[in-house]
Amino acid sequence: MNWCQTTGTCVATALAMSLFSGSSAGQQKSLRDQLVGTWTLVSHQSVSMYGANPNGVAFFDAGGRFIITVIRSDRAKYATNHPAKGTDEENRATAQGAMTYFGTYTVNEADRSIAIHIEASSFPNWSGTDQTRIVAIDGDRLTLTARALGGSADVVWQRAK
Repeated sequence: MNWCQTTGTCVATALAMSLFSGSSAGQQKSLRDQLVGTWTLVSHQSVSMYGANPNGVAFFDAGGRFIITVIRSDRAKYATNHPAKGTDEENRATAQGAMTYFGTYTVNEADRSIAIHIEASSFPNWSGTDQTRIVAIDGDRLTLTARALGGSADVVWQRAK
């Protein structure tokens, strides 16, 4: 083996070792880092409001902002094909089959929860309120346990691909 091959191998090995030792390999990501991203709804414990197979999406950005939307998948279409011209019954079905809210969040690593400040919600009573969600993340599965409206519900999400 010549000097260049030996030196090249030594340099490559040293570089690989320094990259590996300085990386986060083997280190647990923070709850905040694990939470950031886009999630699609798998299941919602409150099926009475959202039907058997609701659709939903949750976004948590690195800057501490979020949006969560859950909608019944079996809602009938409006007869007029115009969102502002629904009948009382169509409007009621829309309101009762959808929940969306957005705002800011902070992570409590110690008790594995997030404190959310809801800036606005399709349920007006939530606008301007603060709530807490218990967070469990297992790989690409996120479970948010919400304690609100006099009860609690587990909402399961899958990381969007």
